[in-house]
Amino acid sequence: MSSDWRVFCRGARVAIDGDELIVDFENQRSHRVRVRETDEVIEFHAVVARAAAVRDIPDLPLRLWRYNRASQLVSFRLDTRGRVYAEGWVPKAGLTAEEFQLTLRHVAAESDRLEYLLTGRDAE
Repeated sequence: MSSDWRVFCRGARVAIDGDELIVDFENQRSHRVRVRETDEVIEFHAVVARAAAVRDIPDLPLRLWRYNRASQLVSFRLDTRGRVYAEGWVPKAGLTAEEFQLTLRHVAAESDRLEYLLTGRDAE
């Protein structure tokens, strides 16, 4: 099943940049989310914080685990490059623009929130 997820982004305070979306928030912050499509799902991936920004945070894996326990629709992990990374997905079967935007905005908002909590900045 192939879909053009870009049609779900129209008029949603979302800018399309190739396979990435820049989600703008009312507080003047934004977050970049990469979209990857498989046969069954649409995946959302976001860098929350670069390795250099979180290298000295004590107990970071434990903090991410605790954050994941309270999260829905999005999960956080350390990737192989030491970055804090967010992931979410939505099944393509019966997908509506509302469901797509809900998941996209949730991944972007939670990524942006965690970025601020960890670094105090809006770099991603």
